[in-house]
Amino acid sequence: MRQTRILSLLSAGGLWVALATGAQASLEICNDTDALQTVAIGFKGDSDWVSEGWWNIEAGDCAVVLGGALTRRYYYYYAESANDDFEGQDYQFCASNEIFTIEGDTDCEQRGYETLSMREIDTGERARDFTLTLVNSGGNPTSTDKIAPKIEDESAPPTAEVNEGVNDSSSGPGGPGGGAPVTETVQDTTIVPEDVPMTVSPEDLTTDIPAGNHGKGFETLALFQGCELAEGREMCSFHAGDWKMRVFYRGPTPEALMYALEELAVNMPVYLKGDMVETHGNIAAIVVRGVEPRPGEDADSRLRATLQGDWIDSSDQRWEMTVDGSEIHFRQNGDYSGSRFMRIAKQCDGATGEGPFLVQINAENNRRTCYSIDRAEPGRLDLTDVRRGRTTSYRKLR
Repeated sequence: MRQTRILSLLSAGGLWVALATGAQASLEICNDTDALQTVAIGFKGDSDWVSEGWWNIEAGDCAVVLGGALTRRYYYYYAESANDDFEGQDYQFCASNEIFTIEGDTDCEQRGYETLSMREIDTGERARDFTLTLVNSGGNPTSTDKIAPKIEDESAPPTAEVNEGVNDSSSGPGGPGGGAPVTETVQDTTIVPEDVPMTVSPEDLTTDIPAGNHGKGFETLALFQGCELAEGREMCSFHAGDWKMRVFYRGPTPEALMYALEELAVNMPVYLKGDMVETHGNIAAIVVRGVEPRPGEDADSRLRATLQGDWIDSSDQRWEMTVDGSEIHFRQNGDYSGSRFMRIAKQCDGATGEGPFLVQINAENNRRTCYSIDRAEPGRLDLTDVRRGRTTSYRKLR
């Protein structure tokens, strides 16, 4: 029998997941709550969207909901329990009260089914095996429903120099209805001088959350990446060292602080205090305990601002790239082809001299590629691959 609905980790802000470690490739859902969960899933089949259910997963147990190596990046889930409400995103699938496998995600009621709003599972670009863990909701977790710090890397983000901010990115699908989501970036990317006017007070960016209340506590210098307000993926993010740290709306981080973050400029140097809830590759889910803006403390602010925007390869115009904060997004023939984090450094492995160097980081495999910045002007950018010795010239599109 189906139960009442459950709310996922960080409320509607998103459920954090980690790569499974089992030998058999699959999509697995584990129940780390204190109640029975009844689960359904959705995914893109060979020819149409498919939904399946139900799996009854006892507290502390796991269930394989899709066997075999995963062939897609995005899957969807719905979970119910007697203890909480489930808040879905704008991903609609059909379902039945009985055990079901249903092809097609439209006209559910006309076909005798009901419509479920599911939440997205982002398994990463190359995952073939993935585990999603359901965790109790709650604004102020107690000892019985505390969000567990599921850390793959036991080290917290390092205390980084501000000019060592790192980066990643990808955007999900527009849901079963089709189409990519429209992501609104609140902030403009600018040079952040010391006398930048602040529209938020220190109190707006401060909380009384104790360190370690939601995961492994840390403090670090970081660069603010901005806030994304795409429906179902609302979050703000930071870059520090080789990490991208993401904090979600409607989670343990107070809403007032989240709204205050929207007022900060992209590339704003900050002193960040938080708890690391979970990591996947170079990406961390965090709860923010406090943010102290430090405008003027990024020695590479002017160079960083020059790099921002859209560029095209002068010798091969099939290739374009967009530098957004501490992230680079690549396109070939107008189609998205990948993203990298980036940081500006004075030194780089295998390079001579003191730079500046542009270090690109692949968030999936942590591979770093070093480029010497030979020329950086408002309309022209010359980068030389340190390992290959090949120089690429770009011109600014806008």
